Amino acid sequence: MNLNIKLIIPMSIGFLILAGCSQQVQNDPNAGVAVSSGGTTINSSGSGANRGSKKSNVKSAAESNVRNKKNRGGTGRRGGGSAANMNRADGSDLTLSGLKDPNNLLSQRIIYFDYDKAAIRPEFMVVINTHAKLAAKFPQLRMRLEGHADERGSREYNVALSENRAKSVKRIMGTQGARASQIRTIGYGEEVPIVAGKGERSWQKNRRVEIKYDKY
Repeated sequence: MNLNIKLIIPMSIGFLILAGCSQQVQNDPNAGVAVSSGGTTINSSGSGANRGSKKSNVKSAAESNVRNKKNRGGTGRRGGGSAANMNRADGSDLTLSGLKDPNNLLSQRIIYFDYDKAAIRPEFMVVINTHAKLAAKFPQLRMRLEGHADERGSREYNVALSENRAKSVKRIMGTQGARASQIRTIGYGEEVPIVAGKGERSWQKNRRVEIKYDKY
């Protein structure tokens, strides 16, 4: 009997030790970390793939940005070429041949006006100033400013309005150095429409001053 007890006690102790170790492994925080670490390794591998994708995306984005910059540069150069073609109103660009060059601002010779107004619209100031500077540079130049109106209003009123429009352009040219002796003004009223028909689409084209040179 004592022998059996002696055998049972060590066996029991062994079972208890094994159970305790098993419980320790289950409750050991490091064991959990090991499992999580394995998961992290897997996730890290997945994250590595994601990082690879991000690197790929960053690389693609960088290449795209380079292409965009090149395109913008190309566009800028094309735009620069267009800007170069449309000459500026400075002394080096003001030539008599520019009057016949469609890429030169001097080729624009019509100034449009709002209804019943003789005031110069801001967008036409650069055109007027360019022609005025050309006249100042070449005193032999002579020009006519022909004013026009749309069909609304009496004939007498429209003649006076179109004359005032031509005089408004002449005044601006005078401030840029053009001589009064170089410029004649005339008002045609509604008699010489540039566009036939009724309605604002036609009328807005007929409210104008045309710049005409005697020999160009």
